Amino acid sequence: MERLFKRILLAFDNSQASLVSLQKACDFATKFESEITALFVSSSGSDFSDSKKFLEDFTSSKSIVLHIVEKKGRVYDEVIKLQKKGDFSLTLLGLHGISGWKPFTVGSSAFNVISSATCPVISVQEDTEYVSLENILLPLADSESTRDKVPYCARLAEAFGSTVHVLGVSKNDSTETRSHVGSYIRQTERYLTERGIKYTVKSNFGVNVPERLIQYGEEVKAGLMLIMTETESAGIFIDSYSKQLVNQSTIPVMSVHVRDTRLEGASGY
Repeated sequence: MERLFKRILLAFDNSQASLVSLQKACDFATKFESEITALFVSSSGSDFSDSKKFLEDFTSSKSIVLHIVEKKGRVYDEVIKLQKKGDFSLTLLGLHGISGWKPFTVGSSAFNVISSATCPVISVQEDTEYVSLENILLPLADSESTRDKVPYCARLAEAFGSTVHVLGVSKNDSTETRSHVGSYIRQTERYLTERGIKYTVKSNFGVNVPERLIQYGEEVKAGLMLIMTETESAGIFIDSYSKQLVNQSTIPVMSVHVRDTRLEGASGY
């Protein structure tokens, strides 16, 4: 498998969320022969020695190359700086409120990392349990950019042997909306079929989009949900909805920015 994710950045602080993120990072590194850089952001009196040893032991047992970087300052600032400096192809971060050395809290700080990233970012909530990528949730909204994440989803499904659960979704229920989303679903079906990827298809219109995505993701036991970080249509994935998904989803969310052009979109049909 081509090394799609050559360098992975992991924000690690020993919280439950970052432990799940570590397992996800190792899954990706194993499939794509990636190197992992674990970032610690320290405060006075912090002692990372035990966790460093844990990380080294955990990754070496899987024959994964690990680099450890320690910085001081605000967590999201240091993640953004390292993202830009290190040319990473994937970032993982845990979101939580009270545990860990220096909590990477939900809200605007975490979303700053996601929105400024030049690579996909996987965010993991603290109450998220580790789930394999046997099932992946792929929402499709009423916008051409919604298909830009399809190639990422396909590459992951190929690597992990996943079933992709395509969900056409919108808060609107107009004939035009149904037509647009239906067209994107059919294009995506052809894209996945050509690659021998297993998938299911479902559509929901006139619904609360974030709530429905989280609910359906839990129903299909998805180990990952893919979204675009910018507006996917008027009122579908506006920033407030993206933030709601990142902040509340019990399923790890992979946010792909519209400026990420490394993989060609599935819109050529």
